[in-house]
Amino acid sequence: MIKKELFIFDMDGLMFDTERLVYECYLETAKIHGFEVKPEVYNHVLGKTQGDIIKTLQYIYEVEEEVVKWRKDIVDLKFQLIEERKTVRKKTGLLEILNFAKEQQIKTAVASSSKRKVIDLYLGLEDITPYIDVIVAGDEVSNGKPNPEIFLTACHKSGVSPDKAIVMEDSPAGINAALNAKITSFHIKDDLSDMPSVNGPIKIAKNIKELILPSLKPDYRVKSLLDVRDFMQTHELTI
Repeated sequence: MIKKELFIFDMDGLMFDTERLVYECYLETAKIHGFEVKPEVYNHVLGKTQGDIIKTLQYIYEVEEEVVKWRKDIVDLKFQLIEERKTVRKKTGLLEILNFAKEQQIKTAVASSSKRKVIDLYLGLEDITPYIDVIVAGDEVSNGKPNPEIFLTACHKSGVSPDKAIVMEDSPAGINAALNAKITSFHIKDDLSDMPSVNGPIKIAKNIKELILPSLKPDYRVKSLLDVRDFMQTHELTI
């Protein structure tokens, strides 16, 4: 039993409701580029860096150049919509767990596969920047999740050993990165199964059911960040 001193947050789909926004962009741009899209495809790119997302999509669709063009349009549309809406929508329990961390003098870190400028943008839009002590972005590390580098870097920059940290994640890649870093993990699934599909001439070339997602072995599974706050409060930060 070790008292925790650092809360590490993934960002997209965990702190902010951006995964639905991005999937919306996949659907709209797929109509232009002619891609067939299903939620199952999106599950395979969650938590990955831009480079790894492109490689994954190229593998699934067995096309290369068109995937690069499609992905660029996805990103461009995402920022266009964020500019129009002026929000990335805080997830349930975000403010509560950040305030709890502040009250308990727990350090906080964001460790996201997104680029640093994107992290800064999202935190600023939702007035979360003052709550965060350390940021590690996908373009500040050599290896993306599920490699543990990003979480170990967050621990190092925070001056806290991995055994005194917890990671909160929504993606398979992120949970496995925490496992590889030997950091206690909480999985908060961002369920997109209700999202629609789009048909198109560029078909999914692989059998999605046969594409194996990394097995998930988080230490804890909860429904929201509020549940993490309540759990840590009940256990007096010691697990």
